[in-house]
Amino acid sequence: MTTSDLDRRLHASVMKREAVKEEEYRRKREAEDEKVHLGFGATEMSPQELRKIVDSDRRMYYRTEELNDKLYIHYKGWKELANLEGWTGLRAIYAECNAFSSISGLSTCTQLRSLFLQENCIRRISGLENCPHLWSLNLNSNYIERIEGLSQCRTLNTLTIAKNKIGFQGVDDLIHLVDTTIGTLDIQDNRISDPDVVPEVFMRMTDLRVLYLKGNPCSKKIPNYRKGMTALCKDLKYLDDRPVFPEDRRAAEAFNRGGLEEERVERRLIREENNDKHNNNMRAFQDMIDNARKEKREREAMRKEDKFTNETDPVESNEDRMRKQVDKWHKDNAEDLRDTDKERAVRMLKAERERNGGKLDPDSSMEASPPTDDNSKEEAAKEAAKEPAKNEPPERPEDNRKLVYEDIWDDVPMAGGKSTSGGSSGTTAPPPRQPADKAQSSASREADFEAASQFQGARRGFAFRTGDQGLGYYRDVVSGASAEVFLPWANGEGAIGLDSVGQSASTESAVERRVREMQAKLAAGGKAFDPPSRAAAAGSESAGAEDSKPSWHAKYLEKTLEFQEATAAAIEAAARSPADRGGPELGEMD
Repeated sequence: MTTSDLDRRLHASVMKREAVKEEEYRRKREAEDEKVHLGFGATEMSPQELRKIVDSDRRMYYRTEELNDKLYIHYKGWKELANLEGWTGLRAIYAECNAFSSISGLSTCTQLRSLFLQENCIRRISGLENCPHLWSLNLNSNYIERIEGLSQCRTLNTLTIAKNKIGFQGVDDLIHLVDTTIGTLDIQDNRISDPDVVPEVFMRMTDLRVLYLKGNPCSKKIPNYRKGMTALCKDLKYLDDRPVFPEDRRAAEAFNRGGLEEERVERRLIREENNDKHNNNMRAFQDMIDNARKEKREREAMRKEDKFTNETDPVESNEDRMRKQVDKWHKDNAEDLRDTDKERAVRMLKAERERNGGKLDPDSSMEASPPTDDNSKEEAAKEAAKEPAKNEPPERPEDNRKLVYEDIWDDVPMAGGKSTSGGSSGTTAPPPRQPADKAQSSASREADFEAASQFQGARRGFAFRTGDQGLGYYRDVVSGASAEVFLPWANGEGAIGLDSVGQSASTESAVERRVREMQAKLAAGGKAFDPPSRAAAAGSESAGAEDSKPSWHAKYLEKTLEFQEATAAAIEAAARSPADRGGPELGEMD
């Protein structure tokens, strides 16, 4: 054997092994491609996949296939409609947005009513022979070129087949619609260009009521499209995007008879008929009102001469009869109308009143509400009659007192008054608040403003060392027997409300008595007290009025100035002798 023969045999064996490897690689590549293809949309419509759908929603599906009447298999990417043999009770299948190329697998779905197959790849209508009860069929956005295969669907009412390729062959693509029972046809956005479809197809469809034909070339070729379609299709109720009213049909028929002039005459006649109808309705309504008023006058006149009244009249009116029927029904169904919760609440409230001597517990959150039904009302009346009079709360006397508000913090200081403290300070005391109904002169207002500025400056110069220390000092000074401040809302027995401060004689006497008592106390302590009068502060208009209410600010300012003087003296003493900081003045101030 030569070298060339060995080389050839070696080459043949190598090529044989390579062929085996290539075949194995090709099979693996095809399997991978198939997996990728299935991953992109693609599982098959198998019983296992249908079982997954059933198990995915237990509230929508029964585990027994025959009991389910709806099936949602949209957006699955399946290529074939199959494996529905066990779904014999289906009435609606939602299978849009898949890749079905034909209608199949419905041989056992004899109870089907609705089938939604829009946005698929269907090229022909078939496979509906065993669906005699089909009512609605949706085939939008497919590749259908001809309407056929609907002869066995004797109850088909709605066919939606828009956005397909129907009409390339002219009328022959739609002639099958004549033998159907379709009442709503949506065939818009197709390729129908022959205008003869109107007389040969649509006019011969006896059940047609709704038609969507826009988007087809024929709608532009039909002269006076809407008027012509309305006049030719006698039973059409809705065309494209608008309903067809009876007035529109009459106007369209008039236009077909005599053109635009005839249509104008017909529309004028329609308008007159509508006006006459409206006037007749208004006249009938007014006659009805007049007759009712006349009957009422006659009834009232007869009632005046009648010996019976409305309550004793043996003849029952409709209202009385209906009221008796309602009362009888309430009486017959009293047990069902009982509000047990309300009765229980009423019993609890009654028991609580008995425990508390006729009064409710103030901490209780329950409130008695009046009963609504007749039985509850009767029981409440009996209970009220049985309840002893001693449990009834006594009536409170009517309070005729008037509440008088007076803001003591906004009083302006007196203008040109002298200091009440008797010291060297020139700060004036604030005057009492003037009545709102008395006007103040411009000069007096300027003087008051100047004095108020001085008083506010003095108040700004007055400061406490701590938050509550100054207030405590003031309280200690006020509570002393020798320097008690007059409070206009307090009398001899104690504090009283603002409603007692008024212009009555009793109030004025109480105030005067309180002033006299305070003057006696101050005189016994060695100090004089002269409360400023309201007459002097009010100006010339109230000069003759007696001093009924002294100013609270006067005494307050007096104590303020005393405290300032004591504080200044203590500071001076501390500055003169720094070593003696615990002197009697500072200690007394603390």
